Amino acid sequence: MILLWSTTMFPNTKPPPCDIRLPHSCKSPTFSQNTLLFWAFAFMSIGAGGVRPCSLAFGADQIDSKDNAKRGRLLESFFGWFYATSIMAVMIALTGIVYIQEHYGWRIGFGVPVILMFFSTFIFVVAYPLYYNMKVEKSLFTSLCQVISVAWKNRKLELPNSVDASWYNKTDANVTKPTDKLRYSIYT
Repeated sequence: MILLWSTTMFPNTKPPPCDIRLPHSCKSPTFSQNTLLFWAFAFMSIGAGGVRPCSLAFGADQIDSKDNAKRGRLLESFFGWFYATSIMAVMIALTGIVYIQEHYGWRIGFGVPVILMFFSTFIFVVAYPLYYNMKVEKSLFTSLCQVISVAWKNRKLELPNSVDASWYNKTDANVTKPTDKLRYSIYT
């Protein structure tokens, strides 16, 4: 986010301003300006991809106590509030931040999310000792390497001609073999 904000703060990170009425006078961004912008987008995508899937599980870990008899209701409530606040955040971003960008400019419009990100990071770091952290049982990297090596070893295996042998059914399932009527249903 800071990298994207810097494209609005420093004049040499963007093309010079031009008159919209004279489109031929507008200069295109240089290779380095485009590179900076694309790196900013790439880092934001990586950051969002790392935070968004983990935040829900991390929050659920904080209230998922085996000793609590009401943990099912607490988790349901947590998931509901998590998604409700996520939607509220998107609504605020699509209205409030856009309003700020339109009325106060891109510098302040991108500066507000940067300040909010610093604030949320600060709160996370200060409260970190209070969080419940699950102990890692095995390395994800090792599991990933195992999957890659088995896939590489089995790359020349041929698939069976019959799909009937590829279905897995629980022994206590109501349906012992999938039919064409309910082909994509889950059998329990």
